[in-house]
Amino acid sequence: MHHKGAWRLAMFAAALGLVLASGGRAYAQDEDEDADEQTAAATDEAADAAPAAAGDVEEVVVTGSRLKRSTYSSISPLQIIVADVKQEIGLIDAGEILQESTASDGQQVDLTYQGFVLDDGPGTVTANLRGLGAARTLILINGRRVAPSGVGGAPVSPDLGIIPGSIVAEYDQLLDGASSIYGSDAVAGVVNIKLRKDFDGFEVEFFGASPQHPKGDQTTTNVTWGKNLDRGFLGFAAEHSTNEPVSLADRPWTAGCEREVEVDQAGRIRTQNLFWTERFGMAWDECALGSSVGWVRNVPHAGDLFYTHGTSNGGWPNFSDWAAWGVIPSDADGNADVNFRDYDLNGRTQHAHLFSERQTANVVAYGEYTLEGDANLTPYFEVLWFERTFQSISGQAQLFPDVPARNPFNICNPEGAGVDCGLAWTALMTNPNYIRGFAEYYGGLCAASNIPPEACVPWIFPSVARTLGPSGPSGTRPIVAVKGDRDVTNTATNAWRGVVGLSGDMPFLNVGSLSDWSFDASVTVWRSDSTLSQAGVREDRLDLALGAYSQNDEPCVNDIDEATREQRRINPVTRDTATGCVPVNMFASSLFATHVGDFATEAERDYLFDTRDFDTEYDQTLAHVYLTGTLFNMPAGPVAAGVGAEYRKDEIRSIPDEVAAEGLLVSYYRDRGAVGDKYIRELFAEAEFPLTGGMVAARETTLNLSARWTDDEYYGSAWTGSVKMGWRPVDSLLVRATWGTSYRAPNLRELFLVELTGFRNQTFDPCVIPSIAIQRLTG
Repeated sequence: MHHKGAWRLAMFAAALGLVLASGGRAYAQDEDEDADEQTAAATDEAADAAPAAAGDVEEVVVTGSRLKRSTYSSISPLQIIVADVKQEIGLIDAGEILQESTASDGQQVDLTYQGFVLDDGPGTVTANLRGLGAARTLILINGRRVAPSGVGGAPVSPDLGIIPGSIVAEYDQLLDGASSIYGSDAVAGVVNIKLRKDFDGFEVEFFGASPQHPKGDQTTTNVTWGKNLDRGFLGFAAEHSTNEPVSLADRPWTAGCEREVEVDQAGRIRTQNLFWTERFGMAWDECALGSSVGWVRNVPHAGDLFYTHGTSNGGWPNFSDWAAWGVIPSDADGNADVNFRDYDLNGRTQHAHLFSERQTANVVAYGEYTLEGDANLTPYFEVLWFERTFQSISGQAQLFPDVPARNPFNICNPEGAGVDCGLAWTALMTNPNYIRGFAEYYGGLCAASNIPPEACVPWIFPSVARTLGPSGPSGTRPIVAVKGDRDVTNTATNAWRGVVGLSGDMPFLNVGSLSDWSFDASVTVWRSDSTLSQAGVREDRLDLALGAYSQNDEPCVNDIDEATREQRRINPVTRDTATGCVPVNMFASSLFATHVGDFATEAERDYLFDTRDFDTEYDQTLAHVYLTGTLFNMPAGPVAAGVGAEYRKDEIRSIPDEVAAEGLLVSYYRDRGAVGDKYIRELFAEAEFPLTGGMVAARETTLNLSARWTDDEYYGSAWTGSVKMGWRPVDSLLVRATWGTSYRAPNLRELFLVELTGFRNQTFDPCVIPSIAIQRLTG
């Protein structure tokens, strides 16, 4: 497992007195653009006030470099968001703050995502800088890496929900590729979240946000206690946040239904779709046509039948054809027998979430203390615990199984409870009202063919004449929506993070031109446990209950061979498919009478419903050592340099149950999870050269060089480097140029994700696993 190697490296680092530079609270000038005007103003004020307040020159570390410096400026494009300013305008949540910043681009995953297959699972909130993806954006807390967390498959990105927003001092966003400085995953940039270091006893705060419209209240309660010592500090915070769910019905812009909007040639805005009314005679409102339920496909000759309780325009009990050779009414009212809008789900699932329900709890304790002596040894620690629960209700899914021809409930099975759908079609074609409407509809065509009106009947067309008469049992496909089927997702996450480290000075290195050298070393341990649960109809059980596994289409009978199963494209029978099987009536009125119906009996529902469950564990151990100081002096100032090493061990154990692994929920994707671990070893160095300073038209000219060597357990080693040049002709203007290379080591998802697919009925051999996993398991 290589844990011993990681701890040996950490102990060796501590023994030498080496670890990462933990900077105090530093404000860097924004060299790119500010998140908003208030953030910009606060940042500039802080930057201007800092030198005056410092008295003696204070050495700081600015995000984008690991070198100590005596100024608050950086030649890297850095955007700073001051947390106090955001709190004043009502923003507390770290995810919301970062996703609304101008540095964020592309797809930002938040709580509005319903029914999507996400890399980190539902309920997570991630950061995406410059539109390059969350997997390429590195998240740091106090300059130290945050590990991924999530559920399902293999998560790749940190969840911003773990950040206790109430104790954040500022958010630094580095808008530059930083592989050579921060290593893998920093291709798009870096978000460094700096926690407060100033405390004044006990604080209790409550933040609430109530939207203009009902529902959607957000509350955050936090308790903070801290003490600033003469040579350190100790801080503690506990925070609890809730996001009340908002349904589609709760907001005027999503209530009702989705509408169509267009501008005609005269520039008028139209929301009334005239197509269905003018072309088919269907009464229509302003709603767009969406997913429909309450109908049956693949009916012989007719095509599609719609549920019309108590009536029929042909011989199908409670069903009517919608378009037989043109939309021709079968009665005298002149309206179409079927109106699509009556079967449309658009606007009829208003209980679905626009914003999902989430609750989070965070507990954080951290501090540092500088010991007496020339070395200024400073031990420090951070402990974070996080818990999140999440529930999402998405729009109602359609259920559309293939019902075998001789299923006893099949509407087109005259041997069972159904009728001969060929004869039912004949009944429509010979309906006197339909014949009268047919003559009116095709009167012009008949006249052009010298066919008198009394002879203008459906069966004058050979294709119609051939379809008249019995057809025997025929397979069909009912399309319905079932209450509670695949519309609710529940997740829960529990995570903790621990950091211990030691920093200090190394006066014994003040030899020759060397001076001001210091070290920092730390070990970070991360563990997250997440669960996911989704309920729905099992496809294999539904197929068995309909007779798809039977040679004679008999429900709950499995007597077909493998070749027939493949030909019918149905799932294999699992260990519990047959347990408790009962015949299911897919044509029960309870499934068709309302837009979201239910099965006819509790026995049917109990047999068909199951849950898709997933357990995901992610572990990371990180040992980091770093030392920095001055190499020598140039006329414009000292040349700062730093060298360090890092060892990281990541391990994932993402285990689905059989329903998730086989994709057994109806039309659901197959997710077989991931199991594996790997290590990364890295060495890095950085130096910064002040070429000019205080000159006319060259107030500052700085050259920064950095390089990193990465050794990935599976993909070998690679070098990355960066060259940055900054020229400041006047104090208020910086011109910079950057050249660099990036290397993102493959993450655990890319290495160990066994199978994730949205395609049904693909065979899978559990004995076949990726070759790279075989190498790992066999050593």
